[in-house]
Amino acid sequence: MKTILIVEDNETSVEILEKVVRSVDDQSIIKAAANEDEAYLIAMKNNISLFLIDIVLNPLNPGDVSGMNFANQIRSIEKYKYTPIIFVTAIEDSKLYAYSDVHCYYYLEKPFDLEKASKVISEALRFPQIENKSQAVYFRKDGILYKRDISEVIYIENTRLGQKVYLTDGILELQYKPCKIILEEIMSDKLSQCSRSVIVNKDYIDSVDPISRYIKLKNGYGQIDIGVSFKKRFMKDICDD
Repeated sequence: MKTILIVEDNETSVEILEKVVRSVDDQSIIKAAANEDEAYLIAMKNNISLFLIDIVLNPLNPGDVSGMNFANQIRSIEKYKYTPIIFVTAIEDSKLYAYSDVHCYYYLEKPFDLEKASKVISEALRFPQIENKSQAVYFRKDGILYKRDISEVIYIENTRLGQKVYLTDGILELQYKPCKIILEEIMSDKLSQCSRSVIVNKDYIDSVDPISRYIKLKNGYGQIDIGVSFKKRFMKDICDD
């Protein structure tokens, strides 16, 4: 099952694009975002198979090309290096920049030609998906850079006393760093913050008890608590996968 992200500030355009996608593949999961920040969060929490991006997300801002900026940001993420991007635009000759700099799969002009849109989206969804299961992550300690794979990280416990990275072969103790910074640096959709001080690898979650607020980990790695203020966000994160 594929997930398509529509990045478009105009609700009518979103509805039209959703209908076109449904006509091509009614099994796809469709997500929508109206701005760069919202789109980025969705992209990081999911594995997107196709991006439909409006170049102008803030039409009240003269010269706005925030959709293009988002596309550039996406291309810098390893797992989206080759994911098809279709630009939605009313800007004349925007395709010249898009093709050369962002490696756009195609562009759709407004108002939409529905037949053309269906054909382009159908072709893009058949585009070979490059699955990158491994992801290198880096930790620095005492001037030494440690390279590990994301699959080796079970969870990260982060308190003012320091940071403990629980790995499949031991524990790596590091200096304290805010969880927000850790997530931004590792930038993996496999990680989710479940409390103020703990980030868990979702691949190691065996079961979740939302009432008692704890996570049972796979392979006998024990259990970790879910913070009261993080419960709603965490449950939504793992249920959206």
